[in-house]
Amino acid sequence: MKITIPYILFVVLVIICVNTGFAANTPKRYPKSKFGIIKYEIYGATIAGSEVVYYDDWGLREAKYTTTTMDLGGVTVKRNTLTLLEENGQWINNVDLNTRTGIRMKNPRYKGNIGKSRVEIENIEKNKNIDAGGRRVEIERVVGKPCIVWEKQNTGIKTCTWNGIILKKISDIGFSKTTTVATEIVENVPVPEEKFTIPPDIEMKTVDISTLHGN
Repeated sequence: MKITIPYILFVVLVIICVNTGFAANTPKRYPKSKFGIIKYEIYGATIAGSEVVYYDDWGLREAKYTTTTMDLGGVTVKRNTLTLLEENGQWINNVDLNTRTGIRMKNPRYKGNIGKSRVEIENIEKNKNIDAGGRRVEIERVVGKPCIVWEKQNTGIKTCTWNGIILKKISDIGFSKTTTVATEIVENVPVPEEKFTIPPDIEMKTVDISTLHGN
């Protein structure tokens, strides 16, 4: 069969349309913020620290750098970690920057979100909050953003979210209360690619968590 230029152009157009369709069906983790940087403060009776979150492509990629100092009965423990989400949260990388080791695994919650719209995913998260004993209690402003406050009575966890982004989280498990709250958010700021890159000297190990559950 003779392949003509119009035929080639038609095939290219079909491929573009298909790829565009897939992109449109991929739910955005952060539907109203394409990329940016968020700085947090972490504090509590036994912990102090800071956290910086870099996100890109509506949350398709996210890197969370956390530094904390904990007082465990007179013993000081310092942690320096990186949590890297890839492919719209399909993969999770947990890296210990002190020991230079890390674990890579598939997000067990990702499969349930495939093919669902943003509204459907939001409803799923809402129902999960309710099933876990959570209730929507109020609207609070954090760094100038209106946040929906969810309180889980069964776990003692309270979160404040703005368009899918957690800007404040309070964990109160009885003997230790920890607060993580955003102190600054800068949107539409290009994030250096190195922030989404695991350092080359990190020893990574891929773990299949499905085998841990006997699946």
